[in-house]
Amino acid sequence: MEVIIRDMHISDINMIAKYDLIMLGETMGEDTIKEHIENNNLMKYLVMETKAENYFIGQMSLWIDEDKAQINNFYIIKDFQKQKLGRKFLEYVLKHFESIGINEITLEVKKSNEIAINLYEAYGFKQVSIRKNYYPNGEDAYLMYLRIGSD
Repeated sequence: MEVIIRDMHISDINMIAKYDLIMLGETMGEDTIKEHIENNNLMKYLVMETKAENYFIGQMSLWIDEDKAQINNFYIIKDFQKQKLGRKFLEYVLKHFESIGINEITLEVKKSNEIAINLYEAYGFKQVSIRKNYYPNGEDAYLMYLRIGSD
């Protein structure tokens, strides 16, 4: 299956908010996402979809500030999991970061999300701290860190 990764469009917002609720249990809301896309040059939203049918596969939101970045939300919907698409998406973003001079990347991940933790560790991310009661359900998060590129 061929996939594409592209910038999120305003027309994607309803779908993204819907899948944020399904996959993450929460959403920033359509108005906030729209505001970020239109007016916040530090935020970047990406969508992965099938090339032929443009069927939504997943999304990633990023905060990019000079030589630092944070991966905020990242998921592949259930119908497309276990096909190494998360790896493909993460590789794409890491190459993009390196090409624009990003040196440091952080993210938070639920302590219970072993699949995501294993993925991040496979690409060199290290657990650097625990954020207690980070998620609305009270679950802790690992703060993970990766240094890329050259100084």
